[in-house]
Amino acid sequence: MRRIIALFIFLFFFAILAISSSEKGMHWITQVRYARNDAWGADKYRFGDLYGISYLSDFRIVKDTHLLALPSPSKMISHDYDLTILGDSYLYGSFQINPAYFSRVNSVQMFRWSDSLQHLISTNSSKKKVLLIECVERNMWDRMNLSDARRRLDFQAAKEEKEKDKSTKEILLNQLDRFDSGVKRAIYHPTLESNLDFVLFSMGLLGRIKELKADFTWKVLGRTNPDVQVSQDGQFLYLEETINVQKRGSSFRPIGKDEVDLMVRHLQEMETYYLSHGYDQVLFSLIPNPVAVLETEVGSTNLALEKIRKHPKLRVKIIDPSLALKQNAALNFYQSDSHWNLRGAQIWLNEFNQVLEKLP
Repeated sequence: MRRIIALFIFLFFFAILAISSSEKGMHWITQVRYARNDAWGADKYRFGDLYGISYLSDFRIVKDTHLLALPSPSKMISHDYDLTILGDSYLYGSFQINPAYFSRVNSVQMFRWSDSLQHLISTNSSKKKVLLIECVERNMWDRMNLSDARRRLDFQAAKEEKEKDKSTKEILLNQLDRFDSGVKRAIYHPTLESNLDFVLFSMGLLGRIKELKADFTWKVLGRTNPDVQVSQDGQFLYLEETINVQKRGSSFRPIGKDEVDLMVRHLQEMETYYLSHGYDQVLFSLIPNPVAVLETEVGSTNLALEKIRKHPKLRVKIIDPSLALKQNAALNFYQSDSHWNLRGAQIWLNEFNQVLEKLP
């Protein structure tokens, strides 16, 4: 009997580990969990991702999970561009992968910064090609460079040509490196800890217990989860990394001229590379941290996006929706989530389409 119980326990935890280490497994279980609104359904993101970290009951606000509605098709506009997007959750969390959103666009494909695999794209196309590279402010200092972009998005033809120039030994060593990396990913998935937390503990049954603990810690001890901070007016939750002056993605960290110069150089290197490999236009969109737009905190922000956009040597096209988002800013962002809401997404889309309409 003990052996049977031990075997059952072993198989149970092995299944948990297998699901938590697999992208397909996590996709399956998240779909099942979020489809339920009962005690066994997941509540981690139902009320916003920052609520799911902090569990503060004041921010238990049901989040609108709909995507932005598709506009009515226009027969008066020519569809002469194929659009490729390399972006983050600000876009794929708000839009369907559908060209109807975008002015003059015939087709669209979207790739994520969070993807672990590199996407190889073909250089052949009968239409003009536009590449949009989008990134939120808190991540741009690490991600917005040619090396990181090519790890996610590169060209099939360039890869094949590069392989031809390598010796058999170099190709074999590269294959061994890939195998080694694959084994490491299989043994320890990079998001294993957070995946295990979701699989084991993210369910409505435990939500109220987590809220009681979080409310006591906040209202009695004045502390929240270290990754989340309550705005000074008490109306919004923010990622702590966007406020802490010691964190690289903070809107309050002092930004020197050398750092802005380097970012401008990175943007122009990315544009040059992708233009030289078949794209007709390369556009960039830098999304401000919500705290930089809502302006609920004491102290001035570092104006990082403005400094980049107004740099005298900048030659690339940047869509920065900061000014438009600041109009009635509180209506453009979720209170318990680190993203804009559908109103904010529509504001960005309007600005992006104005740029697309002016392309040659």
